[in-house]
Amino acid sequence: MQTLQNLVRNLAFILLVATFLEMLLPNKSMRSFVQMVMGLFVISAVLAPITSFLHVPLTMEVPAWSTVVPQDLPTIAEGQGINVGRDAVQGQYRQILENQVQALALGTKGVKSAVVDIDFVDGGGGITDQPKISNIKVTLTPDNAEIQSVQPIKIGSESVAESQSTRCEEVRDKISTLMSLSKELIHVQEH
Repeated sequence: MQTLQNLVRNLAFILLVATFLEMLLPNKSMRSFVQMVMGLFVISAVLAPITSFLHVPLTMEVPAWSTVVPQDLPTIAEGQGINVGRDAVQGQYRQILENQVQALALGTKGVKSAVVDIDFVDGGGGITDQPKISNIKVTLTPDNAEIQSVQPIKIGSESVAESQSTRCEEVRDKISTLMSLSKELIHVQEH
């Protein structure tokens, strides 16, 4: 019952202040602004009792301004939480890199799909720094529907293997150049 009385009192006060401010403003463009701000206050006044009823804390602080002390972060303070955080960050970083490498491979002529697997150096990287890449494995699926120009037939030579190796080498060069990585770290093969 007390909550309902507080809600009615707060709403009445906000509406009185809003009406008073609207009378003081000389032009109508500012009135709409005041109405919007006062509407936000009304919403806040209505939500405050609801959150207290649901036992959900309604903090009025901006998270960037609040101070965090090490005692507030027990999982990180124990030491095991750092590994979990680092693994999550590295997992997201791995996914971003795999998507970038896959996009580079798919941009190559004659490549239908590409599967990318990236390995990092063990123990490298943390929550804020990037881990070092130890290996990038790319498996290409060629586009068989590709229209190829007629090439001379060579008997006894590996012309198909040469086209595969040139495609793989082209993907490898593209990844190495655009991602500033050593070619020794990049292994490309066709499926």
